[in-house]
Amino acid sequence: MKPLYKTIFATLCIFFSLTAKAQRLDILGGVNLTGIKYKTAQPKIDESGNVGLHVGLAVFVPFSASKFKKDDEAEGYGLIPTLQYVKKGSSNNSVINNSAADIKLGFLQLNLPLAYTANNIDIGVGPYVAYAVSGNKKYRVGNGAKEKIDFDNELGRMDYGVGIQFTAYMFKFQYDLGLANLAKGNGDKANTRSISISLNIPLVQ
Repeated sequence: MKPLYKTIFATLCIFFSLTAKAQRLDILGGVNLTGIKYKTAQPKIDESGNVGLHVGLAVFVPFSASKFKKDDEAEGYGLIPTLQYVKKGSSNNSVINNSAADIKLGFLQLNLPLAYTANNIDIGVGPYVAYAVSGNKKYRVGNGAKEKIDFDNELGRMDYGVGIQFTAYMFKFQYDLGLANLAKGNGDKANTRSISISLNIPLVQ
């Protein structure tokens, strides 16, 4: 089995194993403003933004399932595992081959925030891990043709970091700060950033 399929399979297994004790299932989708902060050994930084979309599933797994069921206001602490397909990227960025390019990446992302929920409001913070399942680049020079990213030599696939989220009724706001270095050059650093707004619809409560 190829590493890509192994990663997807492992991510799906982790997510669905966490849903065994879930008390709520949500479907979500929306828009995210993303960027790649690229810093070199020279005094130069690229961090132009890009607009992408995301779609996914989220579940609430309370630490005390019996207490949560008895609570009329559905108040409690727990985890909100969220599995998403997220489009991230950056415009006019020189992280690949030191040449200005528009970069678009498709990530399978799993967030695991520790959250408090009550009265249709969630507040959570926690880690995330993401794996790039697709990637394209379009250089600002030359013929401007779109090409696939060579993840072995040009950019790293694995991303991880920390996310902060706030959900009020059917709307979710989230900020993800990437901590993984995606750059391949020695001494270079490339980290993702993402701000998103989602329509969060409960399917099972």
